Amino acid sequence: MSKRYLVVFTQSFEDFRLPELESICELHQIKLIRESYSDSHPYCVVTGVSDADIHTILSRCVLIQFVAEIWAHCTSRQELCGCQFSDHAPLPGSFNIILHSFGRKVPMTEKIDLIEKMEYLPLTGEVDCSNPDHVFYICENYTNKKDEGPTDVFFGPLVGRSNRSMIDSYSVKKRLYIGRTTMDAQLSFVMANVARIDRGDLVYDPFLGTGSLVIPAAVFGAFSLGSDIDIKALHGWGKSTKKGEDKYQTHQNIEGNMKSYGLSSLYLGSLASDFSTPLIRDTPLFDVILTDPPYGVREASLKVNSDNHLAQSQFSLSHQFLELLNFAARTLVIGGRLVYWLPVIRDLYSPDCLPQHPALSLLHNAEQVLNKKSARRLLVLRKTRQATRDDTAHVRGDEVAHGNFRELYFAKSS
Repeated sequence: MSKRYLVVFTQSFEDFRLPELESICELHQIKLIRESYSDSHPYCVVTGVSDADIHTILSRCVLIQFVAEIWAHCTSRQELCGCQFSDHAPLPGSFNIILHSFGRKVPMTEKIDLIEKMEYLPLTGEVDCSNPDHVFYICENYTNKKDEGPTDVFFGPLVGRSNRSMIDSYSVKKRLYIGRTTMDAQLSFVMANVARIDRGDLVYDPFLGTGSLVIPAAVFGAFSLGSDIDIKALHGWGKSTKKGEDKYQTHQNIEGNMKSYGLSSLYLGSLASDFSTPLIRDTPLFDVILTDPPYGVREASLKVNSDNHLAQSQFSLSHQFLELLNFAARTLVIGGRLVYWLPVIRDLYSPDCLPQHPALSLLHNAEQVLNKKSARRLLVLRKTRQATRDDTAHVRGDEVAHGNFRELYFAKSS
């Protein structure tokens, strides 16, 4: 009989959990089966996988806290305390039992009382809270019945914890070079995961900025390059955005970041160019296009004018995103992924306002709420066939949700 596992997600970015998990499983050809899941709580029951598969998933996913094997799934503590575990051989060595709850803060005295009632477990060693040989979890879900007790009580041994230390290791707060719109580390790694970036891939960011997205690509073993119209951002010229600093130093740039992380050999460099007239040849070249196009909110959108000078762009954001899809359809390999952010006004959004292309298939559409008025959606598209001359990106419905996003973002509520 296949083992059942409890995946415990982080309590943030709920809309991104399954896209990240499914993308990592697809990358490593892991046939995971979801038995139950709701984004209203962090617990997901899965089966069809092995301990080795779980460790592979945990090595990449940053929106998972830990995974435990399910020895018991009950509807109350009383039912849990009546479970028999005769099918499991006695485990020698020290152990620790941890209670994890969602929807209610369980007092310490209550935790200790519950754990002491589980003396019948097949454990022969001593309790060790600091460095145990075996860790067991009791996970309680109080989503719907906070006052009456948990709706679900899971129990079982820890299989492994995720590699969320990556978020701290590559934190923007510790980074040598950042800008006002630098993507935070957690979302950067989520984007790289839903893009299915693998060792040896070629990744391109046409709106490179300060290079926050080439970092997770390189961490996962891919070669990366990018382009941007803002040459100052590419080279770290001008006034620093870090508190207490005046101007960027000569080593504060994208290359400096990659060198500080030991990733220089995987960064191929950057091009200073206007994306409306891209310098990349129209040939299938990239495994992934990973990007966060400008919205014109914290940084003005730029364009090269007729005098070959930089000027604030006046064209619709929709035109920018349509050109991005056309570019991806021409330059991605078959099966390659385009992953990008689309800003929207929440009240005006509908799936029909999403840019589409005949050669690209939408895989995931996840929302990050920015405020009451606006959000941005992480869109993941896969190239399914070669684009023809007649293929072009389009919007099936009304583009108003994002076409004039900047004006609507700053408009006063009526």
